[in-house]
Amino acid sequence: MTSDWLAEAIATRDIERVKANLGAAGERVNDARRHIRSDRLLAEDDTTLAMAACHDAIRKSAAAHMAANGFRARGGEGAHRITLDYLRHALAGKIAQVDLVEADEIRQDRALAEYGDFASRRLDAAHVLAAADVAERIVNAIANALASETG
Repeated sequence: MTSDWLAEAIATRDIERVKANLGAAGERVNDARRHIRSDRLLAEDDTTLAMAACHDAIRKSAAAHMAANGFRARGGEGAHRITLDYLRHALAGKIAQVDLVEADEIRQDRALAEYGDFASRRLDAAHVLAAADVAERIVNAIANALASETG
């Protein structure tokens, strides 16, 4: 992890130090995997909920890595962006750069799904399923990183 980035994120209170919790990390990874399964089941019938599940899978798996290492993103506006920034720095080289770019697009699609006008007309099942593939790669990379860091 880029220690300069982390030190700055802690100094600006974007990232908070907490007690490391491997149990919570494992639970969050399991939640993320369930969200991806749900996403795929809902893709045709409820694209907006499916997109939110995709985003939550990425966010929860990132939170899992943070929890295992004694960090959490601050709450409030910008927290989801901070979480993705953490992944870029903490897991550089373990998550494909293209997937990190896609994760940010999924974050924006989730905002559309939650708050946008006519979101169900702008998101289709194919788009949601492609997002699920990205989320699955990210969740698996985080799970593998956790296994190698704690193994």
